[in-house]
Amino acid sequence: ALATTIESRLSNNIFKHQTTMIFYISLMSWVFLPLCLIFGAPTIPSQTAMFCYLGLALIDIIYLYPFYTAMKVIDNSIVAALFSLGQITIPIMSFLFLDEILSLEQYIGFTIIIMSSVALSIKGTRIPKLSKAFYYMVFASLLRAGYIVLEKYVLIEDENWINMVIYPSILSGIIPFSFLFVKKWRKDIIKNFPPYYTKFKIFAVNEFICYLELVTEIYGISGLSPVVSSAIGAMLPMFMLGFCYIGLKKFNIPLNEKITRQQLVKKIFCFVLILLGVVLVVNH
Repeated sequence: ALATTIESRLSNNIFKHQTTMIFYISLMSWVFLPLCLIFGAPTIPSQTAMFCYLGLALIDIIYLYPFYTAMKVIDNSIVAALFSLGQITIPIMSFLFLDEILSLEQYIGFTIIIMSSVALSIKGTRIPKLSKAFYYMVFASLLRAGYIVLEKYVLIEDENWINMVIYPSILSGIIPFSFLFVKKWRKDIIKNFPPYYTKFKIFAVNEFICYLELVTEIYGISGLSPVVSSAIGAMLPMFMLGFCYIGLKKFNIPLNEKITRQQLVKKIFCFVLILLGVVLVVNH
C-alpha cells in the first residue's frame, strides 16, 4: 500500500506519460535481488518454468499502463479496491489449472468483495464521469488475476520460491528498454531523466518496499491458494486510505484522494464489507 501511494505521487506529479513512469520504475527492479541469497540460491528453471517467468514479467509491465492511467483520475484507495474485480476469474482459473474448488462460503465472500469494490467507484446511480479509468482497472485487475494463478502454477512447477523472485524481476527490468525503440517514448524518457535523477532516492526507497512486498507475497503464496492470497490482497485499499489520510492531513502531501466526511463514510462502509468477504474466504 505504501509503495502504491508513492507511485501514485510520482505518476501524477512527475511523469506525464505512463510509459516513462514504467521505464523508470522498472530500472531498479534487480537492485535488491542479491538479498534473496540470504534465504537460498536460485536454480536453473525448466523450459516451461522459464516461459512462465517471461509471462509473469510481461504481465508485470503491461498492467502498469492501465494502473497508472487510472491513478491519474480516480482516488488511490478506489483504484486499489478495483483490483478486486479481477478476482471473479480467479476461482475459474484455479479450478481449470490448479484443480481448486471453492466452498459456498468462499463464493459468498468473493461476491461481497467484488460488489463492495464496484460500489466504491459508483457516484449516485452512475459509474463516475471518468468511466474509462474504471474499465482500465477492470483490464489491469484481470491481468493481475492471471498473474496470481500463473505465479502459483510456476511455484508448483519449479518448486523454488527464490527463482520466483529473481527471474521475473530480472526480465521485467529488461523489457522496458524496448520502449526506447519507439521515437515518441524515447524522447519523453530522455527529457524526464533530470526529474528521475532528482527523485532517485524516492525511487530507491519505493523499490526496496516493492522488494519486501514481493518476497513476502511469494513466500506467502507458496503456502496459500491463489483464492486465499487474492482475498487477503483485497485489504490493500484500507491501508492505502490510511496512508493517504496521514499524507494529506498530517504532512500536506498532495495526493489524489478525496477525504471529505461523506467520502470517508462511504469508503469505510465498503471496506468493512470487503473485510467481511475476506474473512469468509480465508476462514474456510
